[in-house]
Amino acid sequence: MKKFFLGIRDSLSKKELPYFLSFTAFLVLLVVLDILSKYFAYVHLSSEGNVLGAIPGLFNFVLAFNNGAAWGMLSDQKWLLTLLSFAIGSGVLIFYLFRFSKLPKTVSLALALIVAGSYGNLIDRIGYWAGLGIYSRGVVDFLQFAFWTDFPVFNLADSYLTIGIAILLVYYLIQLIKSQMADKKKELEIVDIDKIKDADEKKEKENTDGEQGNPQ
Repeated sequence: MKKFFLGIRDSLSKKELPYFLSFTAFLVLLVVLDILSKYFAYVHLSSEGNVLGAIPGLFNFVLAFNNGAAWGMLSDQKWLLTLLSFAIGSGVLIFYLFRFSKLPKTVSLALALIVAGSYGNLIDRIGYWAGLGIYSRGVVDFLQFAFWTDFPVFNLADSYLTIGIAILLVYYLIQLIKSQMADKKKELEIVDIDKIKDADEKKEKENTDGEQGNPQ
């Protein structure tokens, strides 16, 4: 374990260390907020399905339990969902820890959100598998779109995952567009250079032909 943390430290420069600590503290804070929000929802939304207006026209608070993945998929697959959450969360976390110094800050932020979301729901799934306290009935959900009540009820961890993935997609889409624009610009520059060369060669040929046609 000591070598693990020393490896992380050695991969960071003194300039990058404060950023790394800030992003990691942010990640931990997100997980804590997810845990506290679920506890608050469990305690104060007294019965499942009891709807309370949170932000009029935008969000409702409604207690729900999900023993599957999104939209109830893989319902009651406790071991599978727990292992998937652990594998995805741990894989992204290890990548984040050891590649932080080489990642753009935008990507680091997105990965921090994805890790926080994965581990936030992983805690619920472990609790559901073990039958512990507020998690004994499944992942605790409590946020509902007031304007789209057919959409599944979700929690902060779900939001972290969605926002993190969206940031990654938008970031790499922008990078792809920039790369294509740069390639197009380069191609145009090459075409312009070729046109200039052709014009110079044509002019030189015309001058040569003129000199040959008008000998002194």
